[in-house]
Amino acid sequence: MVFYWLAYEITGSAMALGILGVCEAGPRLVLSAIGGAIVDRYSRMRLLILIQYLTALPVFVLIALYASGILVFWHMLVFNLFTSVIRSVNPSASQSLIRELVPTNVLLSAVALFSMEFNLARVVGPSVGGALLVWLSPGNCFLIYAVTLLISGVVMMRIKLPQEAAPKKPEALLTELKEGFSYIQKAPVILSSIAAAYILSIFVGTYNRFLPVFAKEILDVGPQGLGILMAAPGAGAIVSLFFLGNSGENWRRDLMLWMSSVATPIFLILFCLSRSFWLSTVLLAFVGAGQIAFRTVSRLIIQIEVPHELLGRVISVFLMDQGMRSVGSLVMGAFATFFGADVGLAFTSVVSLSLTSAVFYYLLRPKPNTAASV
Repeated sequence: MVFYWLAYEITGSAMALGILGVCEAGPRLVLSAIGGAIVDRYSRMRLLILIQYLTALPVFVLIALYASGILVFWHMLVFNLFTSVIRSVNPSASQSLIRELVPTNVLLSAVALFSMEFNLARVVGPSVGGALLVWLSPGNCFLIYAVTLLISGVVMMRIKLPQEAAPKKPEALLTELKEGFSYIQKAPVILSSIAAAYILSIFVGTYNRFLPVFAKEILDVGPQGLGILMAAPGAGAIVSLFFLGNSGENWRRDLMLWMSSVATPIFLILFCLSRSFWLSTVLLAFVGAGQIAFRTVSRLIIQIEVPHELLGRVISVFLMDQGMRSVGSLVMGAFATFFGADVGLAFTSVVSLSLTSAVFYYLLRPKPNTAASV
């Protein structure tokens, strides 16, 4: 939050926020599938620890640039690009560990808890960040971030895990990737969830990068109000996760996927129409609830249905939706620049709503019995 607020203070441009998003999400799009093969070949825990330490290095460089008074926008672009390259393997490695650590009968709870931890950080982090931005300089906020990265690496080194299964002898990278894509093509529910994830990422997923525009120009609430707006989707996500955790298997997976993919852009449209700060906060909570419901159900389906030997690659293809946000940042940034943040984001949400509905109808509708018709 502090990073994007500082970028908007420097440039005053919504398009600049979109370009920053490209540098953050682009490497994930390019490297995610390769990351799936990497996490199947090496120790996932060691990869996660290494990522924490390597991510801290450019943060200290950013602190030095800010403290010396020479920080400019292109420095921030390079920072986002470099840290995104480092962290491109992180999601595949962390999520692939879940199935190894917990029994199948508690997999839903494990996936929900994994998501809840992330979204608790989304609630607490922006709220604290908004307050710290008032009390401290952005440089000190970055210093706190760098120190927490180092601490997390040290803590993870103390975690004792069960003996990891020995990875199979690696084949040619292209052959492994082709095998994963072939499986996805033949699994309609997984294919529809991945397609919908890509659509949501392009037309909805980067809305939070434009919240500084809403906070400063539309709702006029300043950095503290921005912290609340940024935290609201995380709060809604936590409530959604409690619901999913208590629902067991009393729902159709394909129906839940469609409903959550539709709910997210609908509530974002309503947020764009709102001029009340607290109503906007509530609507963002519903946006977050829809987002996390979709991603949690999608990940659960992948964890349950995908064969173990393909799990890393299928998860990595699903997580390429995070890389699609590079395209989404440009699309949403362009519309926010030309039509204003409220009208532009409402329009991209309408596109998302239309495309996801078409995907689920085409891939999951009942197939006609051709033999009977003949």
